[in-house]
Amino acid sequence: MKRSNRPRQLRNLPSSTKINWAKYKSKYYLHFDERINIEHVKDKIQNREWVAKHAFFPSIHFKIIFNKYVTISKDKSLPINQQKEKRVKVREIYYSAHKDRFIYKYYGDLLNQAYNEYARKNGIDDIALAYRNNKPGKNNVDFAYEVFDFLFHQNQAIVISIDFTKFFDHIDHKTLKQNLQTVLAVEELPIDWYKVYKNLTQFTYVNKADIDAFIKKQYGVKKLKVLLKEKKLKRIMSSAEFREFKKCHLYKNKKPYGIPQGSGMSAVCSNVHLIHFDQDINDWAQAHHALYRRYCDDLILVIPVADANPEILENLKNEVIQIILNYQSLGLKIQQEKTELRIYSNGTILNESQQKSKLDYLGFVTNGITMHIREKSLFKYYSRAYRKADTSRRIKLATKRKGPRKELFKIYTHLGFNYKDRGNFITYAYRAHGKMVKLKTKSLIKKQVKRHWNKIHKRL
Repeated sequence: MKRSNRPRQLRNLPSSTKINWAKYKSKYYLHFDERINIEHVKDKIQNREWVAKHAFFPSIHFKIIFNKYVTISKDKSLPINQQKEKRVKVREIYYSAHKDRFIYKYYGDLLNQAYNEYARKNGIDDIALAYRNNKPGKNNVDFAYEVFDFLFHQNQAIVISIDFTKFFDHIDHKTLKQNLQTVLAVEELPIDWYKVYKNLTQFTYVNKADIDAFIKKQYGVKKLKVLLKEKKLKRIMSSAEFREFKKCHLYKNKKPYGIPQGSGMSAVCSNVHLIHFDQDINDWAQAHHALYRRYCDDLILVIPVADANPEILENLKNEVIQIILNYQSLGLKIQQEKTELRIYSNGTILNESQQKSKLDYLGFVTNGITMHIREKSLFKYYSRAYRKADTSRRIKLATKRKGPRKELFKIYTHLGFNYKDRGNFITYAYRAHGKMVKLKTKSLIKKQVKRHWNKIHKRL
């Protein structure tokens, strides 16, 4: 199909004058091309004809596998291991070649500009929270605070929290293309945009396990470790080797849905994919004087009600689910075990059975009386800190000298309050506490990390 290249359409396209090139950092990682500085490719990625003719390398694919525990019983009289079930969660990751990464990031930034303008004009600018570039200085703390603040100013409210499963894996290509045209205000995608869209949806990839096997055979395990440690290995293989390698190890996404999670453009595409869904849910929310927010695949509705009886709760839930079902073709599949219905009444969070419960949103948990960071986040922080401390202790025992602690303290204690100009988990906790104390609940966040210094030193 011939792509449009008509100047009258290009007037509406976002401008590169607003791009912050300082954020286009080179990274050392092995791929089919060599690491490159943005200054060497900046002019090219702004050249529409060059992008339209650019040959994208396959992405490198690997899986992140981790365990998660889902609640299978609400009977608190049962032991904890009988209330929850261990399940394996797999996240498919794809990362692009160096030059391709800059192209995806550039077009992702342009698309974000267009999306921001579209969202503002259509009343959904405050709805999608994740992957936005027009909300400087705001993060999960601010987004969670807004939801909790709205909730706690109601006498009674119903909270509907829904997660979608395998969100990126189910993004519908046809809908995405139509929505890209809508957001960019074009009748057809220009040649460069179509090339990027095509490579994002019909992406090719090779498995990291095959790459690892190739370079181990090529250099040997010992030499490879040295080359990687000293960053002397510039690329995985030569062009000639790549042509042979891909004959046996190249794969392509042939499904009419799914985009790779990991490219610089995938994130904003997930928001563009749901523009009409967000508008429909938001229209419903406004009709009920409710607050609607969506963070990637996690949506929440806070609906003020005069009476939070079971019948009203069920009716509201069914209305929301019906809207979602209307968008099943977009690949929106509800994750049942992470769907929560909560009632806020007289300063207390209740579940559907009118029993005292908790509301968990963006890493913060409240029962209506107190507020704290999700225990899983705290457990993850201490696990990593202890692992780092254990390494330091082992080095101390092996060398009979003081083990390395500088990095440990910067990453995991208050001494790294400005670590990499943004801080660490302790910074995040202190800032969260400073925000959440303004709510009508009592914040226990500072108390949760108060003894982190003593705990880490004890581990050392």
